[in-house]
Amino acid sequence: NVLFTLTTVGDFTADFTIESNAVNDSTFSLNFTGKGYEGDAVLTIAQAREFPQGTSITVSGIVTVAEEFHGPVYFQDATAGIAWYDSDMRESGTDAFLLDIQRGDSIVVTGTLSNFYELLQISDANVEFEVFRNPFTTVTPLDITISELNSGIYEGQLVQVEASITAGVLQANTNFTITDATGTGQLRIDKYSEIDGATPPSGVSTIVGVVGRFNDTFQITPRDLNDISAEAKEYPGEDISKDETIEIVTWNVEWFGSAANGPEDDEIQLSNVITVIDSLDADVIALQEISSETMFDRLIDSLDGYSGLLADFSQTQKTAYVYKTATITRRSFRLIEEGMNYSDWAAGRYPFMFQFNATLNGEVREFFLYNIHAKAYAESSDYSQRLNASTQLKSYLDTYQDQENVIILGDFNDEILESTYNGISSPYKNFDEDEEYTIITKSLEEEGYTSYSSYSMIDHMILSSELVDEYFEGTERLENPNYVGSYLSQTSDHYPVWVRLQWGEGLAIADDIDQPYRYTLSQNYPNPFNPSTVISYQLPVSSLVNLEVFDMTGRKVATLINRQQTAGQHEVTFDAANLSSGVYVYRLQAGNQTITKKMLLVK
Repeated sequence: NVLFTLTTVGDFTADFTIESNAVNDSTFSLNFTGKGYEGDAVLTIAQAREFPQGTSITVSGIVTVAEEFHGPVYFQDATAGIAWYDSDMRESGTDAFLLDIQRGDSIVVTGTLSNFYELLQISDANVEFEVFRNPFTTVTPLDITISELNSGIYEGQLVQVEASITAGVLQANTNFTITDATGTGQLRIDKYSEIDGATPPSGVSTIVGVVGRFNDTFQITPRDLNDISAEAKEYPGEDISKDETIEIVTWNVEWFGSAANGPEDDEIQLSNVITVIDSLDADVIALQEISSETMFDRLIDSLDGYSGLLADFSQTQKTAYVYKTATITRRSFRLIEEGMNYSDWAAGRYPFMFQFNATLNGEVREFFLYNIHAKAYAESSDYSQRLNASTQLKSYLDTYQDQENVIILGDFNDEILESTYNGISSPYKNFDEDEEYTIITKSLEEEGYTSYSSYSMIDHMILSSELVDEYFEGTERLENPNYVGSYLSQTSDHYPVWVRLQWGEGLAIADDIDQPYRYTLSQNYPNPFNPSTVISYQLPVSSLVNLEVFDMTGRKVATLINRQQTAGQHEVTFDAANLSSGVYVYRLQAGNQTITKKMLLVK
């Protein structure tokens, strides 16, 4: 060890040289820089922690957390540790960390003692600090138990515990339970952490982190994957551009535009929502809890290349869609009321259907999205409404959309593995047990993700069996909006949930872009209808087309098309003014294909 004693106040530099008899390099030199302070100007951190809040103090130490949490910075000396934060650490609007500080640096900080949810820290509008680079310095974490962690005596210091973690996946901005022989404690994953989505080690392992505090809870917060020996989350296709896939998102935007019920500043919420949508760069986003038509219009006007649809019902929490006009061609949209009970759908918050064509790699797929916002809360009556609504929706889809590309998405307000009400069967068990549907976000719930803050995984997405080939398996995920400051308080209490779809290969001839790749027959619109409806279909090549309508006894009631037609999209109007109410079947025969669908006439 080398001890250097200052004799003057102010900046200093010094050289330390070692001479040896080494043949290759006999001289080794180091350059030191530092600063001397007068008298007792610099306190030990332990001394500083004893002063009342509001006291201006100067302390020094070695940095243990630099940019990892985007502020605060943690540092410690031989006596204790402490956090330091001021708003100048982050870039306004992006929360990017601005200070040139690294782990192992020596720092001297002058500021005012304060607290953030009881975490003692140095914070001031005019904090003064100096940094001295120590490229070879590291801080060895202190070995402690969970009981000692909970005592608070190590607040602000770098520690390590030998413990097991109760978690399937380590989600950012969330606390998890850790256990050793002395008790249970809290592991905190910071919202900016690279640990987000990682799989924790099984059994007892070494957990390194700084000791933070939130109110009366002390928690250990690891800085990176190395601190926790966790396995990083990897998604397939990360090297594939979003231009080569279709991204579908569901997102509850917590009383968007209603400051009295949701985030208190509508302008900040609007700005943050724009930031999240720009970052997602998705093709279709299903939104819930849109509470202001004016704010929704402003949102659409602020997004480049997007259009939007807002549900037309009296509920103050409306559903909506935002979609890219370059890849998504709108066909139709409406609320699905037939077969639905008003009270089961949260007093008229019916499924919002969006029919569109999505073009990718020169090939077109037709989709039917059903955006739902199910009844909330965990009472028996709430559960019954969700169960009834799920039954009604599935009955409708099984009857009228059994051969279509269907996606059901939204705020289900319940989980899939078991209900949030008393742990009984999920109200969506009917979809989960039917091989014609796949709840692709069930895997996120199984891993331990929560889409409603840190409480439960209630935002989901269901695909019909017709989309098996288009589903980019393993891409379902939660968006971590760590690029938005104070996301949970200023934007939403739900995280966006999204998936990628992929099909086709790029076409060499641009003129072929608009050609359908297969025979398709769309669901008629409107449906139910009275007395007329439009039937659409697509032909990949010029074909002899026969389109007929039958009643449920098999009697033909109309021939709509019986002739050769060119490749492309076609539509025809069916007028049923002379027919009685009931279910009818329409059948397309073209090439070697026969496709049938049902429609409902209601007079």
